[in-house]
Amino acid sequence: MQEEIVFRAARPEDKPVLSQMIKALYECLVPGEEYMTDEKINATFDHLFSPQQQLRLEVFETDQKIIGYALLVDYWYNEYGGMVLQLDELYIAPEARGRGIASSYIRKISQDKTYVAIHLEVLPENENAYKLYKHLGFEEKETKLLYRAQK
Repeated sequence: MQEEIVFRAARPEDKPVLSQMIKALYECLVPGEEYMTDEKINATFDHLFSPQQQLRLEVFETDQKIIGYALLVDYWYNEYGGMVLQLDELYIAPEARGRGIASSYIRKISQDKTYVAIHLEVLPENENAYKLYKHLGFEEKETKLLYRAQK
């Protein structure tokens, strides 16, 4: 029998557990550096629980224990002529990996007809995530990602 995984909106009381998971994600992506700081996490949570509409944080839980999260951003994409859902971050706790949770979540958000596309980025080193996304139908787009930090 497969366990029931609940996908729900984050609540303010989830912040301590989610903060640890966010730091764990970035420790895997940028080892040895304190890239993800408490200041950045606090700013995200402040924005998350403000009256804005474009940012959502969803948690994954089983038996009332948080085992992962997804950070989502909605935006209009002129090239596609509609709203795009950006899967900005997706994290599954190590002890919960390999159970199809990420696949199940992506299938769930893919059913939302509000969006004309789902956008995500994956680091070249994160081969498991890349394989998962390709398996789920994501394709590479021939563009270069450029950014300039303003702070």
